Amino acid sequence: MLKTFQILGCSGGVPTQERGVTCVMITTTDYEMMIDCGEGSYLRWQKAGYHWKNLKYILITHMHPDHIGGLLPFLFYRKLYSIESSLTIIGPPNLESYLADSFKHTGINHNQDLHYLIIAEHLEIELDKGISLHALEMEHKIPCWGYALEDGRRKLVFVTDTRSNTNTVKLAEKADVLIHEATFPHLRQDKALEYFHATEIQAMDIADNAKVKRLILTHFSPRLTDEDVKKWIWRGQSCVVFDAKQKI
Repeated sequence: MLKTFQILGCSGGVPTQERGVTCVMITTTDYEMMIDCGEGSYLRWQKAGYHWKNLKYILITHMHPDHIGGLLPFLFYRKLYSIESSLTIIGPPNLESYLADSFKHTGINHNQDLHYLIIAEHLEIELDKGISLHALEMEHKIPCWGYALEDGRRKLVFVTDTRSNTNTVKLAEKADVLIHEATFPHLRQDKALEYFHATEIQAMDIADNAKVKRLILTHFSPRLTDEDVKKWIWRGQSCVVFDAKQKI
């Protein structure tokens, strides 16, 4: 059963002194999942109190460095701690070869129980303990996927690095929680379109069209201050939670 989510990094593109780049933890009754693993994710994951033994899946949306820059070191630290539990990594078609080449060129014999699933070939996956995963491709400069997680009662959707698009509405339909990027403020929607990103108003429109219950915004440009994003309200609710753990 889906229980909580926690955004460990909400900065888009580059980390700041206060914000890490993208990494989200999903806690279920039986195990935990990580979505994206940007630079510095390990320390934020550790500080938040998560443990190796509980991590069963890592989902990667796309191959840009602010979403995978922390993955190789994360797996290296896992090796140093001699973690023997199985870990499934789900993501783009070139993710496995990227990691294999990285292990090779850094001289790391990872000898871990790692399994890979290419999301482009498995848009619907049954995870352990009754959790289902559904993915659809987004509109970004490189192949990128949004993820919906369901347990039969609750639904959480994570979408980042994309222009506003109809696939997001389909994926997020009647979700309990939609976590959606808002890299640019709506006054800069031309920049959002140019750089294949979205604004807070576009994310709110998607939430309205998909009839979601709660909208959470993330992946903020470093030019947006905390005060800027705290003003973003959808249906009377704040859209920003930063790194506070939230119930699904």
